[in-house]
Amino acid sequence: VSTQSTWDLFAKLGFMGKETKQQISVKTVHQYVAVGRAKPSEANKEPKVYRMRVFAPNTVIAKSKFWTLMRKQKKIKHTGGELIALHEIVENKSKSVKVYGIVLRYQSRTGYHNMYKEYRDTNLCGAMSQMYMDMAGRHRAREETIHIVRTCVVPEKLIKRAETKSFTNGNVKFPLLNRISRPPIKKFKAFARAKRPTLFLQQ
Repeated sequence: VSTQSTWDLFAKLGFMGKETKQQISVKTVHQYVAVGRAKPSEANKEPKVYRMRVFAPNTVIAKSKFWTLMRKQKKIKHTGGELIALHEIVENKSKSVKVYGIVLRYQSRTGYHNMYKEYRDTNLCGAMSQMYMDMAGRHRAREETIHIVRTCVVPEKLIKRAETKSFTNGNVKFPLLNRISRPPIKKFKAFARAKRPTLFLQQ
């Protein structure tokens, strides 16, 4: 292989000194409400209707989770049931941070465990995303082994976990350690300047 072709291959793969941004994988979670029942038969012409709240990245996985829970809890399979409705719950855009409490039950390699978690986020889907990544990192729990029992917004006086309780103090400050002055509009942006930028905080 010639040297030129090797450098061309490196250029295509991005090994020529180009700045690459590190991508942080964040699990996207949506909240759905699924309504279903068993198919009507001669013995039961009006079967009972069940409604469940499901957290999933898309509608396909939401349907799969719904029928998995129906099979385990109500002994109704996908082949013997029908899905009446599937709606996504979209929360109002909130700019305030709340503490969400999540009661869950998950299956590990040794058995089933009940657990209570608290997360700070602006909506419930963001808190659920943190929970799935936290359970995968701390307990090696896969998403299909986690069953959500209950979710709620925890008031400040009922917060239990020390991690979230540390933010209840009104004097919490988040300093900006790397403050860089940027141009207000694009036309003032320049590739090179005569003055060296100041990269530290000035008192």
